Amino acid sequence: MIHQMPGEIVTASHSGRPPLSGRQAVGDVVLAVVVTAVAVWIHAAGVDAIPINSRPDLWSVLLTVAAVAPLAVRRARPLAVLAVCLPGPLLLVAGHYSVGASPLGVVVAFYTAIAWGSRREARAAVPVLLLAVSIAVALRPIDLSVEGALVQLALYVGGWVIGTGVRERRELDAVRTSEDQRELELARRQAELERERASRATAEERLRITRELHDVLGHAFSVMVVQAGAAEQLLDADPAAVRAALREIGSTGRSSLADIRRVLGQLREGEEHVRLEPSPSLADLPALVARVAAAGLPTRLRLDADLDGSCAGVELAAYRVVQEALTNCLKHASADNAEVVVGLDGQGSGSAAGAALRLEVWDDGLGAGADAGTCGHGISGMRERVSVYGGTLSAGPGSDGGYRVSARIPLVAERRAGVA
Repeated sequence: MIHQMPGEIVTASHSGRPPLSGRQAVGDVVLAVVVTAVAVWIHAAGVDAIPINSRPDLWSVLLTVAAVAPLAVRRARPLAVLAVCLPGPLLLVAGHYSVGASPLGVVVAFYTAIAWGSRREARAAVPVLLLAVSIAVALRPIDLSVEGALVQLALYVGGWVIGTGVRERRELDAVRTSEDQRELELARRQAELERERASRATAEERLRITRELHDVLGHAFSVMVVQAGAAEQLLDADPAAVRAALREIGSTGRSSLADIRRVLGQLREGEEHVRLEPSPSLADLPALVARVAAAGLPTRLRLDADLDGSCAGVELAAYRVVQEALTNCLKHASADNAEVVVGLDGQGSGSAAGAALRLEVWDDGLGAGADAGTCGHGISGMRERVSVYGGTLSAGPGSDGGYRVSARIPLVAERRAGVA
């Protein structure tokens, strides 16, 4: 593809010729006018004529003009201009007229075909010129000396050498320009890929934040709704219990608001100094279990003491899974008791290959029941969270009744996922 620049006449075609600018086109016309005027004056004045030459007439002047005037379009049609310029000098020789400066048109046209024509035109220009020279020799010019013949030969050879050099330099420049354009295109595509990756990463981060908000709000609302219901029932019978329930509602609300501020703070743009609370971890599970118990669902927690130092991302995912599972117990299970077990599976410590974090949340309730659709969305979210780290999650009725959520998250998966 060739891009047209201001002031450029694009004549590039399948022939492989370079584009012709407006300045070059005007320069060719000026050159043709000047050479034509000089050639006509030399011919009409008989400057280089010898006595045996025929006197100039209208026919010889027209032949002189025909030999040089086509140079006006020499770079647009190089080989055609060479072919058109050749008959003029040959007919002048055949008519015994003085050729004067008319061969200059052939020299310039030959150089142009070599330098500016396509490779095919440049190759064809040499036999065309040799044919014309052979015809001129066969016509036996009466005014051509040996010195003149050598000068003509030197001009043709010089035109071929210079034209070849110009062509090779132009082609090298074209190759370099093409390489630069390819590099720019590759850089542009790389930049587009980087933007797409950044956009994808932003979308994934926002999805993660959306899941965080779902977990925070779902748990907080469930606890506060249960506490508000209990307070309403005990309003007249046990004011002290009502005050405790209200305190728990306030505490849950404040904790949830702080968590929401932390999550939403990640969406702020252009603020370099955003104060964020640390992400929840396994160390926060006792407080979570205490809130659930205060909301009316007695819950036991068994937490392996060797879990200290686990990966932060895995701990956050584990915390959210336990939080969502307990929230479902409050909302859907009608349970009287719940139990949370967090431990290690596999060999060695948390950093050993094959080690995994094991989670189990069990209740003695009725399971999802009529709210299976809502509960199912929560389970899908939990399963998606653990799958990010290469983990697995199962949920369903327990073998001894109630409902059980089990998850296993490889502790080495975080390095694969690239999540801190």
